[in-house]
Amino acid sequence: MTQPNAWTPVEAHSTAALLHRLPRPLTALAAGDVPAVVLRRAYPPEHGRGLMRRFAERGYFDPATVGQASQLSGGPYLDLGTSLGRLGADPDAFFAHAARTHELFATLFAGFADPVRAMYAALSDLAEGKTVQTAREPDGRLYGPAIFRMYHAAEGHRPHYDSVAQRSRPGYPYAVANFQRQFAGVLCLQTGDAASADEPFIYRCWGPQPHVEEVLRQDRFAEYAAAHGIPRVQVQLTPGDLYFFCTENIHEVARLTRQRRRVVLAFFFAMSADQPAIFVWS
Repeated sequence: MTQPNAWTPVEAHSTAALLHRLPRPLTALAAGDVPAVVLRRAYPPEHGRGLMRRFAERGYFDPATVGQASQLSGGPYLDLGTSLGRLGADPDAFFAHAARTHELFATLFAGFADPVRAMYAALSDLAEGKTVQTAREPDGRLYGPAIFRMYHAAEGHRPHYDSVAQRSRPGYPYAVANFQRQFAGVLCLQTGDAASADEPFIYRCWGPQPHVEEVLRQDRFAEYAAAHGIPRVQVQLTPGDLYFFCTENIHEVARLTRQRRRVVLAFFFAMSADQPAIFVWS
């Protein structure tokens, strides 16, 4: 178990070892008792390197190919997969895109261990008796199962939090908004030039608070955190490492100019104490 006054990630090299240290990891994340749980070498790094070569051969790392390669969306970082954040304003387009992602992922990993299955399997082990499934609407339409994010420029994420339930907009009522807490899983496949500077920070501060929302809107969270002595931790990853955290904690990824691309496979997931299923989506 972690020390009572420490706010540090809990890590292990297997889900069994992690559960020995922290028997209810998702509950601990939801309560803010720990910032993250980390599984070292959850995916074979050599398979990750093979996938990177495959993606490069197919042009998935080239910003000039956006719109030509299947399922790519662009910007300062590239997404390979379906993003609710980018496509959710049009439900029909979102679910059609998600269906194509499922088709692509069915063959994309041939010859390698399936990294999406590896992430789902790890989450299932930590799920505290709940079932883990790709998010779906009542009519059966599936969300994207996970998404590759490729940072190829001076790009990161400024301090923010993620919560569909807290930030759902008027319009289509997505099923993933019907949960109490939202989390993310992130599998490192390739680090940038300076891994220590390239990795995310998680703050011991809940985003869904009116005064914090205002600070975020004004883009002055750094000074707010310093003035209030808000702790933060950095999750240090090497290829093959997987971590889970509650996305309602403020978090950020430093904006860096990278010569080498940082590549992760990620998904969101959500759960409620009174619901038997954990929904996963991208």
